[in-house]
Amino acid sequence: MNPNPFNTERFLLYLRKDWIENRLQFLYDLILPYGILSLLFVWIDFTKTAPVVRALQDVAQGLKTRNNSYQVILEEAAQGTDRSWESIAFTTIACLTFYLAFTGSTFFLSSKHRRDYIPELTLPATTLEKALARWLRTVLLPLPLFMAGAVLADYTRIGVAHLLFPEVSLAFPVPWTGSCSFFLNKGLPQAYALQALFILGATYWRKKPFPKTLCAVLLLAMFYYGVYYCNVVFFIGPEYGYHSAPHRWFYGWWFGLAVFLFLLGYVLAYLRMRRASLRVDWKDGTTLALLVAVLLGLGLCLWMPHHVVAHFGFN
Repeated sequence: MNPNPFNTERFLLYLRKDWIENRLQFLYDLILPYGILSLLFVWIDFTKTAPVVRALQDVAQGLKTRNNSYQVILEEAAQGTDRSWESIAFTTIACLTFYLAFTGSTFFLSSKHRRDYIPELTLPATTLEKALARWLRTVLLPLPLFMAGAVLADYTRIGVAHLLFPEVSLAFPVPWTGSCSFFLNKGLPQAYALQALFILGATYWRKKPFPKTLCAVLLLAMFYYGVYYCNVVFFIGPEYGYHSAPHRWFYGWWFGLAVFLFLLGYVLAYLRMRRASLRVDWKDGTTLALLVAVLLGLGLCLWMPHHVVAHFGFN
């Protein structure tokens, strides 16, 4: 075998083999999000349209209606604006985050046991090529498939809304690149950062990596929030709420933390993948690096409130 760490011809052959063996997964990445999002989108649209239809029926019968906002919804619809857009966009990014986390936990699905990992090492490809092929299959490809499912689910919502309520037209396609792009721009970095943590967690949990990593992430997040809250309450006081940091500064930290977690998860997962075994060893360098990152997060929770008070005045 060519000893170079990355050979284009060898990588393409391995990538073709890997994608052929997992071609059904690509179909699942399209159909499953489409089915789930279709149900959620139809429900969101129904909760918006049904009260308007009832209000119009009450008005037509000369009855008094409790829904005084139906006129605003009708005026917005006359201008081509759908009130459910923001709810749909938020639901999409929430489902995308959950779905990317789940696909991340399957990164080592065929090698989470030692007896499965040894044959994986004997395949005619380097670790870098195997990691890149899996990254393309479980990280890069699910996003366009998921968004294609989201667009199809949105048009399904419109079709169902017109079928259920033919007397009104309140459903319009979501402007994914327009007013709703805010949710995608802010949510995608966090979604991929979380997925990187689930990929890293899959190298530590041999069985059921998704629920175990989810519990670990939730417990760590609650611990950080508890430390942050106690730091504010006991060392700063209620005046902390009057200090206002600029949004640009806040989003800079938000994006920076996402990039840090993104790189941390992928780099440590790749370093663990290079080992001949995925055993948990507290003396291992990747585990020590992960513990250092946890301590850095704790230090940030202690330092951040005092920095805000010291550098930003009252709102």
